[in-house]
Amino acid sequence: MKIVALGQATPEAYRATRTMLLLSADRLTRRIHEMDQVRTMEEMNEVLALDRERRIVIEMIASCSYVIDWLESGRRPGNRRGIERRAGYQREVLTDPSKLQASRSGDRAADGPEAELRRVRLEAALRGLTERERDCFTLALGEGFSYAEVARLLDISKSSVGTYIIRAQRKIALNIGGRVVQVG
Repeated sequence: MKIVALGQATPEAYRATRTMLLLSADRLTRRIHEMDQVRTMEEMNEVLALDRERRIVIEMIASCSYVIDWLESGRRPGNRRGIERRAGYQREVLTDPSKLQASRSGDRAADGPEAELRRVRLEAALRGLTERERDCFTLALGEGFSYAEVARLLDISKSSVGTYIIRAQRKIALNIGGRVVQVG
């Protein structure tokens, strides 16, 4: 058997390889059938070696067919559903909540002294929060995610999200000297 460089991985290149392998398997099968009766141990070993080589070639043909199907369909052969037909949780891409906050707040291009004053007040209000409390608070109340979505993003339970938000609200009320307004 000889090795041939086929170039790029295209369906046409794999079809050419598969054709070459089919011809090779056919030649091996014919050689096995030409040796009708095996009389010696050497002939038996030769037939077994040819049969092993033929099985390897057949596996290579199956692999080429698999790759051709994958390249033509754009998805794994045998999958019942493509990515476009999967459930939401299967299509979801996990993202760092701090990046979500930055991307959403970047949409609102508010400049000027009022925006700066709001930013300073917000930083003062969030100053005493832990990282987890800040993430839960900003995602749920600032960005509008549900408790279930926040729990899924941060990989915590839904009740923990509620607990963190209540703690954050109490700490914010202490930081700004206001009263506690519970949401949820």
